[in-house]
Amino acid sequence: MKINFKTLLVVFLVALLGAGIGTYGMMEFYNKAHPNQNIKPESTVISEVQYADSAKTDFVKAIEKTYDSVVEITVTYEATTYNWFYGNQTTSGVAKGSGVIISSDGYIVTNNHVVDTATSDDAIQIKMSNGETMGAKLIGKDSRTDLAVLKVDLQNAKYVSFADSDQLVLGQDAIAIGNPLGEGLSCSNGIVSALSKEIYIDNVYMSVIQTNAAVNEGNSGGGLFDINGNLIGIVNAKDKSSAYSSVSVEGMGYAIPSNTVKRIVDELIENGYVKDRAALGVSIYTQYVSQTGGVIVSDVTEGGSAQLAGILPNDVILTVDDVEVNSFADLSKFLDSKAVGDVVKVKVLRKTDTMTFDVTLQQSAN
Repeated sequence: MKINFKTLLVVFLVALLGAGIGTYGMMEFYNKAHPNQNIKPESTVISEVQYADSAKTDFVKAIEKTYDSVVEITVTYEATTYNWFYGNQTTSGVAKGSGVIISSDGYIVTNNHVVDTATSDDAIQIKMSNGETMGAKLIGKDSRTDLAVLKVDLQNAKYVSFADSDQLVLGQDAIAIGNPLGEGLSCSNGIVSALSKEIYIDNVYMSVIQTNAAVNEGNSGGGLFDINGNLIGIVNAKDKSSAYSSVSVEGMGYAIPSNTVKRIVDELIENGYVKDRAALGVSIYTQYVSQTGGVIVSDVTEGGSAQLAGILPNDVILTVDDVEVNSFADLSKFLDSKAVGDVVKVKVLRKTDTMTFDVTLQQSAN
């Protein structure tokens, strides 16, 4: 059958016209039924953003009070390693940590392990919150409490106030400010999750505050503050899942209580070391465990307490005042309860013979 093109065109145009009229009619009907909802093709929808209340919270106020008192610390160091082909080789490195300004004239508290590798004062640099950098002098350090004091040339510096850490309560707010991963100052918050927590770090027992505020490598030496912006502790450690794992446990950071910090800092500023701390005058093989129990003496201090009493290298210390000693930490904890001049009974095993020595404790060198 032959189709007429003109007829098709007329039919198409009529259909198109009908559709248009129908659409227009529907729109007119809708607009009459909804007179306040006319939609114009050229109209523009504008969204208004409502901003949150900018009033300062207690956290903001605390951080504003303390932030400028925390500094970044960079320590350059040299280490000697032995290579069987090249022999002794010296390499250099950089360690980063944090510190807290504790006086208007520029005394800074940090961790001993942050600055312990520095071979000279020139190796220690601090960076203020405003970006200013300067050299720092090491005033004193104490490995037993992992604290050290630096001094920089400042006047009218913003410094922290100390809280009474004996008055802390579980669950109270805590704010950590430091230099995590060496990437600059930052803040985190949490709570005080444990009080007087006893931990074992670098062969020393320490009583610390535990917090779930996020802390990482580089936070060491930084501040842990209360909601009023007062220093409650110096961050010094993050727990690991076990002694054999490098995996850090989240939510278990530790800080040296502010009362301990204040006491040790005063000693370091005045003397450069902690006075009246009793020492036995021995070094211990921490990597070896005696099959008989006890700890193995690797060396004795020349003219020290142990040597004067007759204790020798390779003696195995079994007990001190009848208290069993099975690690350097046990021995350190015992000595913390003693004073310079105290006489203690040290039982040792020398080869197959058991001996007891009366040892008069002397002043610790550090």
